[in-house]
Amino acid sequence: MGRAINPEELSKLLTTAAGNIGGSLEKAIKLCCTKIQSDIQESMSNTQLDMSKSYYTNNKTKAHHPSLPGNPPAPDTGNLRKSIRYEVHEEGKEVYGLVGSTQKDPPYGAYLEYGTSKVEPRPWLRPAMRENEGFVRNAIAKAVRESLEK
Repeated sequence: MGRAINPEELSKLLTTAAGNIGGSLEKAIKLCCTKIQSDIQESMSNTQLDMSKSYYTNNKTKAHHPSLPGNPPAPDTGNLRKSIRYEVHEEGKEVYGLVGSTQKDPPYGAYLEYGTSKVEPRPWLRPAMRENEGFVRNAIAKAVRESLEK
């Protein structure tokens, strides 16, 4: 059994641990967001194409084959794939990350993620989030554990 810790000593240890956790959590969340961003971009590069359909893009030089419904969108210009970004925010005691498309007008990412009346969904964000749940849990747990050991 370990030695007894007086309340002042315990308070000092917890304050130090809390400070360590904040920085470690931010790093862990940045790592998670980077992985999710990379997985999304890779999924768009390796999606299954519907070879029975094709149309010419705006530049009329290359035929585009859309992805099969339910698969991540196939790149046409690559703008959606290039627009996938992440941000890490720290507000008070909260640290969180956001991953998504910076394209706002029109919001192609949302149109493709959920579909429209004319286009069946080509989800790209939700699958990446689901596939990385374990990675995120482990990264955060590791950050907390390592912070408490300092």
